[in-house]
Amino acid sequence: MKKKTLLIILIIIALCILAFIIWNISKPKEYKPEIVEPEVFEDQVYDSDMIIGLWQSGSVYYRYNEDGSGWTWDTADDVMESEASKFTWELNKRRFLHFHQMEIGGIIPKAYTITKLDLANMEYEDDFDVKSVFVKVE
Repeated sequence: MKKKTLLIILIIIALCILAFIIWNISKPKEYKPEIVEPEVFEDQVYDSDMIIGLWQSGSVYYRYNEDGSGWTWDTADDVMESEASKFTWELNKRRFLHFHQMEIGGIIPKAYTITKLDLANMEYEDDFDVKSVFVKVE
């Protein structure tokens, strides 16, 4: 009697496992969208010629030259263009790089992402989400 009961229990367990496998195979697959990295959508390319000129944000000025050089100064610190700090710059699609040259030697790179650029306005942010907004002066 015990053998028949044990056999019936094993058959029931086997049928349950078989039913679970069949149900798993036959159920519709859940749609899982592919994860696309944000840089895939970064097709915005800015023209470096639009950056050339003098830009102002409050008392801070940046002059971008055609040859990739530039000058920056802050009139709030009583610094004029003749005393400006020198830097070089480059633009790769939306990535805007400044290489500030220190008076005591050395270069400090700063990387930004341009979020807006037209003939009169430029906005960019750094990797810490600090935004800068400039207006073209000349």
